[in-house]
Parts: sequence; structure tokens; C-alpha cells
Amino acid sequence: MKTLLELVALNRFGGANCPDDLHILLTDGIELLKDLNVEVSGDPSWKPWADKSYLTESDLANPDIAANVRAIDDTFRHIDLFARTDDETFIGYWRGPQREPIRSSPLVSYDSEGQFALCGSRFVEALFFVIFDDEALARFRASCSELGIVLSFDSLDDIISPALKPDPMEYHLARYYAYKNA
Repeated sequence: MKTLLELVALNRFGGANCPDDLHILLTDGIELLKDLNVEVSGDPSWKPWADKSYLTESDLANPDIAANVRAIDDTFRHIDLFARTDDETFIGYWRGPQREPIRSSPLVSYDSEGQFALCGSRFVEALFFVIFDDEALARFRASCSELGIVLSFDSLDDIISPALKPDPMEYHLARYYAYKNA
């Protein structure tokens, strides 16, 4: 039977190896992920972000909403989503239309309000960005340090994502306007 690490690499990243911090969290750091109420799935059918059951027929008949839904789906095609927080924020690697390698791809979050946000270049940065505020940094740093993961930031403002064009927000907006004006 395959491990979660193997399943994530195979079914979420197309066989690419997991970056180092994610590798550690999926092996030695499973308890930290559980404590943070973060679900990581390697199931190929796992796509809770794609659920649109909350939309009514009249919602889908609205041209603005329909354009936004299509643009969000287009944006998802360029993200390798693999994690979900307990507040229904999803985290994945923004591969972009160029399908950048996982190791050079920034992380992106997608929240329950339908917003995309770049959130670092390592999964631990994305976790902190999405879940915590600066007051919790010392505790999170200690938990990561116990696993051998060094945090290279001192506040949320220090978390920087690699610049890729387009970024997920730009891509989503461009697709939205293309559908809206079609």
C-alpha cells in the first residue's frame, strides 16, 4: 500500500517529488498537520474545491456568476491543490499555464470567498500565511524546528512568493473578463 507521501506525489503532482518541507510534514509531521486541522489528500478523486452545489439555477443563469465560475475552474487547472484547512481554504502549487516545476512554483490559497492569494514558496509558509497571525509564530516555529524545518521568516510580511506571470489572481481576472465580454 502506498504512503500518503507517495499518493500526493503521484496523484496531485503528476509523479513529481514533494518539496522537502512537504515531504517532512507528510512523514514525520503528520501529527502537526492533524493539530492544525489540515487535511492533505493523495486521493485522485479528491476535489472538494470544485463543489458548486451551493449555486442555484438562477445563480448559474446570472452572466457575471457564470463567467466567474468558469474563470475559477480555468484557474484551478493550473494549480496542483493538495491541502484543505478546517475553514475550507485550499492550498496548492501555482503551476501556471506554463506548468512550472513544483519546486519552482509558489503556493496559492483559494478561500471560501472565492479568492486566490499567493502565500509563499514553501508549504510551511503557506500554512502560516493561511492559518496564523504573527502572534502564533513562536509556537509554529518551535513545532517546525522539532521536525527539522527551519522557518526563514519573522512575520507574515516576510513571506514572499516567486513572481510568475500570470499569477493566479491575474489569470482568474483575465479569464473572468474574457467570459463576461464574450
